[in-house]
Amino acid sequence: MLAVLMLGLVLVIWAILARPAQRYSVTVPIAMAASGLILTNGTNPLVNVEVTGPVVRHLIEITLALVLFTDATDISMRWLRETGRVPMRMLFIAFPLTVLLGFAAGVPLLPGAGWWVCAICAAVLAATDSTPILPLLHDRRLPAGMRHTITVVSGLDDGIAAPLVLLLLAGAIGTDDLESVLLELLIALVAGLVTGYGGARLLTIARQRGWSTEEAERVGLLAVAITAFAMGEVLHGNGFVAAFVAGLAARATAPHMPRATLQTVSDAALVLSAAVWFVFGSLIVPAFMDGLEWRVFVYAFLSLTLIRMLPVALSLLGSHVPWRERWALGFWGPRGLDSMVLGIIALEQLSGLDADWVADVVVVVISLSILIHGLSARYFARWWDRDRRTRTPADTTPAEPA
Repeated sequence: MLAVLMLGLVLVIWAILARPAQRYSVTVPIAMAASGLILTNGTNPLVNVEVTGPVVRHLIEITLALVLFTDATDISMRWLRETGRVPMRMLFIAFPLTVLLGFAAGVPLLPGAGWWVCAICAAVLAATDSTPILPLLHDRRLPAGMRHTITVVSGLDDGIAAPLVLLLLAGAIGTDDLESVLLELLIALVAGLVTGYGGARLLTIARQRGWSTEEAERVGLLAVAITAFAMGEVLHGNGFVAAFVAGLAARATAPHMPRATLQTVSDAALVLSAAVWFVFGSLIVPAFMDGLEWRVFVYAFLSLTLIRMLPVALSLLGSHVPWRERWALGFWGPRGLDSMVLGIIALEQLSGLDADWVADVVVVVISLSILIHGLSARYFARWWDRDRRTRTPADTTPAEPA
């Protein structure tokens, strides 16, 4: 209970100082990870966190499910069909290239890890999380289209990274499990479609007939997200994939659903994410104290820069997107909650040196990402605005229709 108390106090302090914190690019992940690092480490820590316990594992799982559902509802199918060539290029070209390049870099830099583990690390770190740069995504000095593209691509990356990691884990622990993994994904797909379509359809009918209220709709959509995840798990499928598919189905079924309806889901995901970031902070010191090899830091630096930026730039060749926006879209792919949870899933199935490599790489990459991306967001927006004043303003990446 002491951990819950400290978590609540830190969140209250952050809420009180949110505006000045935003001016200095102190985001929720930075504040909560720093708090977890300070309060849970040392010879006599104030708070003890049982990272491998079932409570923390369930917390992390439901948090990722809500984040995936929320990310999926940000994806407008009509927008993708009409003007979404950029995110589609980044999904179908840049994402696989990022995984391949991450694998190619891991083979020489992670000796002894094995090809399967290098591939798992590459897939886990290919998932991006827009949460560490929320202030940047709300900064109107940047093109609206570019900000929305970053959000949409983050959701799409997560949706494809989860099943890919599961498939690679099946290969790492034995190909006999491959069929069961494919069956899990199929069950998740069906569960997500049924839950997302059915829930959104019922909520729409209730709104049209005056049966529901705005507050009830917000709670109902949160229940749809939780139900999709739980149904995927109960039917022996993958709850994360089910939650993501449910979000896509809900948005496609009710494209004109008021954005305020998602507020409760978003707020719940934000609070739970803060708790997960607090837990992550408790892992930083032990990971760095174990004596990390210099190769891990080199791989982390490459993962946050060239391994993603180069594939994104290549995927946008021949497009209308200016080169500075291509590099910006490549750089602003922070690693966060999604990579953390996928890494934990990998750790539960791997053992020995393989598990150590995954743990070290994931902790270092996420730690550097929340610092580099989070703390540089304010300066990047200021530079972009100053540079824009010397150019002809043009919002080249398509914005989401109102």
